[in-house]
Amino acid sequence: TSIYRLPAFAKNKKEKAFTPQVASFGPFHNGNPNLKRIEDYKRHVLVHFLNKVRVPLQCFVDAIEEVVEELQGSYHGLEEQWTRDIDKFIKLMIMDGCFMLELLRLDQENGDQTYPDHDPIFTFHGAHNKLPYIKRDMLMLENQLPLKVLKVLIDVEAGQAGARTTEKYINQLVLKFYWGNPECKTEKLGLHVLDVYRQNMIKTIDTTRSSSSPPNGPKNDQEGVFTATKLRERGVRFKKSKTNRIEFNTATGVLELPSIMIDDSAECTFLNLMAFEHLHVGEGNEITTYICFMDELIDSALDVHLLSAKGIIVNAVGSEEEVAEILNSLTREVISDPRGGFKVARENLKVYSQKKSNMWKASLKHTHFSNPWSVTALFAATLLLVLTIIQTVYAGLSYHH
Repeated sequence: TSIYRLPAFAKNKKEKAFTPQVASFGPFHNGNPNLKRIEDYKRHVLVHFLNKVRVPLQCFVDAIEEVVEELQGSYHGLEEQWTRDIDKFIKLMIMDGCFMLELLRLDQENGDQTYPDHDPIFTFHGAHNKLPYIKRDMLMLENQLPLKVLKVLIDVEAGQAGARTTEKYINQLVLKFYWGNPECKTEKLGLHVLDVYRQNMIKTIDTTRSSSSPPNGPKNDQEGVFTATKLRERGVRFKKSKTNRIEFNTATGVLELPSIMIDDSAECTFLNLMAFEHLHVGEGNEITTYICFMDELIDSALDVHLLSAKGIIVNAVGSEEEVAEILNSLTREVISDPRGGFKVARENLKVYSQKKSNMWKASLKHTHFSNPWSVTALFAATLLLVLTIIQTVYAGLSYHH
């Protein structure tokens, strides 16, 4: 089981983040009256797909039927209408699977030339106007389709003479769909689109490594780190990580953080990633841990402004206040694991930021060296003092002489 319905209490305040707005995939949101138009459109896509591949529909039906129990087992709490009516479930898998496969293969820059010029999705116009919303829907936990469906469809499409589709190829389709063309190192087929997306995101947020050692002395894991602006006041400097590590160097006082994009779909995407980690036992909690850590650093627009200036936050929503609100809202009613990732960095940060000597150095720097005019004024005052001392010494020597 890898596809779950969220408990009602988890969806109450953010139901829109877990409910597809344009396209449903799989059984949980099938039949939603708000999505009827796309269901009618999927039939058109299926016919187009069959005409293009020149393989009878029955071949796909027979192939899906061989793995139907495995596919049904992917859904937690599957309703009786889908467990009893096997034909209905197979039809759904093929319909949604062909639609998803066509989407993943779409040339997002030019559209699919095999579709009519007026097609609402697979043309250049559709790819730029409708596709972003479908991409968001495809990352909702309740709206997942097992990638096993795509593997079966592609194998049937290739025919007995064709080479068997590698699982890595299907993972690569998903990564290309969302990130352009990143390298896929995972040979094992992902569970679904959200799973592949998460695995790739974990690689861009390295939660496993740290070259620093934890500080000596007592530790209070319940005590959070300071916000970004308060850390700066205590001598911490921020830098965009080149290695995707979250790491704090106690010698230089530099905290390195990977870049994070905050756009209109960020809240929805992160909530679903965190929900998947919470419900799928043994999956890990890397994304949840990372979001909780960022929530500690960001409390206001000032924190967002500081991290944006360093290239750590890529603000695609405009308002810095809104970015802060998005990140803060993600962790409401979420309990972070103090033993999770970034433990060494967090402990070192807390020790470093509580040292008064670091606070004094930071205060001196911000007061006297924060801009060129302050530096010039300090230099001029120092030079004047030195000249005055020299003049006094010469005057004293002349008097004695």
